Amino acid sequence: MALFGKKTGDSSKSGAIPKAFTIQIDPSKFNLATKPSGPVNEQLETLKQKLTKLSSNVENNLMLVVRAATKKNRDLAASAFEFDEQYIQKGKFEVEYMTLAYSNFQQLGEADQKTVLDARMIQKELERIAQFALNIADKTGHIQLANIQELHKDEYGLKPMGDITAEMIKKAVEAFVSGNSKHASETLEMMKEIEGLYEAAKKKLKAEVNDGNITNSTGILSVLEHVKASAEVSCTIASHFC
Repeated sequence: MALFGKKTGDSSKSGAIPKAFTIQIDPSKFNLATKPSGPVNEQLETLKQKLTKLSSNVENNLMLVVRAATKKNRDLAASAFEFDEQYIQKGKFEVEYMTLAYSNFQQLGEADQKTVLDARMIQKELERIAQFALNIADKTGHIQLANIQELHKDEYGLKPMGDITAEMIKKAVEAFVSGNSKHASETLEMMKEIEGLYEAAKKKLKAEVNDGNITNSTGILSVLEHVKASAEVSCTIASHFC
């Protein structure tokens, strides 16, 4: 079974829809309407709960792919694609429908409209992070770290970077959901630690690289870049709520 990429064959001749575009979800079950069925605050609370769940799934998949990469665990990397399809794609699909319907087809007040637009912004940023996670998973079979047998150790600080970034994502979304700007400020402050780990890892890679290991070193650097980019996206979210 191929873990990554598409299998070759004559699927194009049959007109079959690629699996990546067959999200098994029924939008008619979202109970959308031009007028809220109850108080608007209840409708928006449900939206926030859906967004929090999506955020949690994105965080978990990011930590999973970092662990897969550091341990060169192809099965774990493959499970990230399955998790994305089953939970993250469905979650972002639902939040997208809700935010678009509420912002465009309901007559919400200015404050409520802002809440919906903020949720839409966060959904799109979480979608970026989710893709970064899959990009990391793609590299699992192509990089080799020295300490893959040691559960919580890697020589480039990838695991702590992943853990910190996941916490940053959580705090950034919580700043919106709770209205507590402290979470947003903490997210921005945590970026300093990410930058420190990233620069230390890049320095180590540059000191060790040679023609024999440059492909491996480039792959590791790519993973570092994607984790750092995920942290930067969390800061983009947080910056709206400071």
